[in-house]
Amino acid sequence: MKESKKTEQSEVEPQLAVESVSADSNELWINPIGGLGDTLMLSGVLKLVYDRDPSKRFNLARRTRYSSILEGHPAIGKVGHPPKDAKIIGTDYWSHETLGPGSQRAFQILARMYGLETPIEEKLYLPVEPEDDAILNKFIPWKEKNVLISPSSESPRKMMHPMAWHIIVEKLKEQGANVMQSGRMNELRIKGAYSLLGITSPRQLIALLRKCQLVITSDNFVMHAAHLTGIPTVAFWGPTDHRVYGYAEQTHLQAPLDHCDQKDACIGVGFAQNYPTPCPLGEHHCINRIPMEEILYKISQRL
Repeated sequence: MKESKKTEQSEVEPQLAVESVSADSNELWINPIGGLGDTLMLSGVLKLVYDRDPSKRFNLARRTRYSSILEGHPAIGKVGHPPKDAKIIGTDYWSHETLGPGSQRAFQILARMYGLETPIEEKLYLPVEPEDDAILNKFIPWKEKNVLISPSSESPRKMMHPMAWHIIVEKLKEQGANVMQSGRMNELRIKGAYSLLGITSPRQLIALLRKCQLVITSDNFVMHAAHLTGIPTVAFWGPTDHRVYGYAEQTHLQAPLDHCDQKDACIGVGFAQNYPTPCPLGEHHCINRIPMEEILYKISQRL
């Protein structure tokens, strides 16, 4: 399934300093689009390019939502506004080739766009090691078992019903776990979870992930960040496919699509207008059809 990507979970982000730039026929500019998960993939691809040829460097179009991921990247030279005759390299892998498993995974297509031979190991990369936030760490009620949940997505079609998340939180707490919820300030708080909504930058969140024993997430930035940090993960998938975006070490629960007569016209290429809209099936949309018994069993296995 081809997909139309939108921005994903993003919280408080610093800005990169902007250098003055001038036109140079040899300069290559990157104009990133997509979510922060896509940016983690881009960062990994650029690091692989740089490792093979340290003289290969790119300029970055100034977009503040990507600064916290790409700041300090060895493959990034200037950051600013491309001149009108600039050579632009895109990040829209979903419009270059048909998405699918194996060699058609998102990372593999993106790697080919930047001149890498595939198949290639899918290493994500964060240029500067994130530091722990001492104040945040002081107030989080850490326990022997710490679980971070990330229910949100900018597409309602990739989100599971809040009541399902509440059941998950209660079951985890029965097992003595500290359950924290990450996301944006205006997102719905899951009852029973310790709220981190709106108070972490992407880098702070990555540092916090490394203190957790388990991540439970939708298809969003946190799913990619969990792969970066190597934290055990249970991920829920609805109209998107874990074979395209997920990672082999993670536990994936893919929703059944047999009942859906719109699965080929959901949020694929050509249907970008559907991305921010709820599924017309309402509470019966695909991701809510993952059996709760299976969810709790898989979580128990990973925890």
